[in-house]
Amino acid sequence: HRASPTGGWRMHKLPSFLGWDSHNYVTAAIDKAGHFHVTGNLHGDRLVYFRTTESYDVRSLKRVDVMVLPEKEASVTSPYFITGKDGTLYFKFRDGGSGDGVEIYYVFDTGTRSWSRLHEGPLVDGEGERNGYFVGPSLGSDGYFHLAWVWRETPNASTNHDISYARSRDLLNWERSDGGPYQLPITLDSAEIVAPVQVEQGLLNNHTPIGLDAANRPVVTYQRYDDGGNSQLYAARREAEGWRSVKVSEWKDSRQDLARLGALPITLFVKEPVFIAGNGDLVARAKLDDTYYEYRLDPESLAVKSQSEYEPFPSGLNSDDIANEIPLLVRPLRLIDGSDSSEFFLTWEALPPNQDKALNSITPPSTLRVRYVPVE
Repeated sequence: HRASPTGGWRMHKLPSFLGWDSHNYVTAAIDKAGHFHVTGNLHGDRLVYFRTTESYDVRSLKRVDVMVLPEKEASVTSPYFITGKDGTLYFKFRDGGSGDGVEIYYVFDTGTRSWSRLHEGPLVDGEGERNGYFVGPSLGSDGYFHLAWVWRETPNASTNHDISYARSRDLLNWERSDGGPYQLPITLDSAEIVAPVQVEQGLLNNHTPIGLDAANRPVVTYQRYDDGGNSQLYAARREAEGWRSVKVSEWKDSRQDLARLGALPITLFVKEPVFIAGNGDLVARAKLDDTYYEYRLDPESLAVKSQSEYEPFPSGLNSDDIANEIPLLVRPLRLIDGSDSSEFFLTWEALPPNQDKALNSITPPSTLRVRYVPVE
């Protein structure tokens, strides 16, 4: 932790070690009282969670064994902190395994320094037969938190199906895109379907980002197979008659094989939500192999007006890439207030996913850097 871009770093090593499983990411947040919360190294594991005892003091991080209910925190995956509109800190995670799990939300009370359940039961329930993979909740400019997810029947990624949607103003009460209230938990039978994609049709979890058009209509981008069996970028928008999907890309030889277990070595990434360009066009983006594509869509018809390539990060960051076979990863930083920053970036070298299996040789550690790049 450091107090300013030019200050010195205060470092503290925690007693939890990450291995080769790329699900075991680390995530952190700060509450309204200035306390750090850190969790991670979780893929169907007992909760690993640390919290500071002193505000803004990373060296006071101490392990907390249980947040609320130990029986719900024995098989944790996909930990995710959310900062509410008023600064309230929330935490969500999956209890259970891939193909069989529920989504649980907690809320933190800074006065009592304790967590409690936000809902009486899970927000989303696969009913013992499936689970959801979520993008969000993401706070939009319309004041709603937007949530999109796919359902999965088994640990095999090819069994993803049916993109679903929900929104909320307070993370407590949830509704459909037409304002109709959900009765919790949300199940496959009660979920609002954005795109009815069946299993083995190339739908990839965690690749359903949500954006808004100029009329605050939600737009979900995703990937699936086209009639020729190639993976393509699609966009679905909530319109007057319901959700409408259009195919955006026309790639060749782009099929992503999803009939595997574990973290997949994929080459198509749909991670960035659509946004509005200066001229009013809707912009959709995706990465295929090593190329970043940008599509300008007509704001009314969603027809593709143009396709171009772009560079997502400042070129000066390439100097951090060492001459070896390990690729450089770059991520824009998120500021303490929860907003994205276009000035600060993390860079480090890391190998791609290996289906959560160990390699024959241990990769040497790389340097984690924070880079400040002035906005032109």
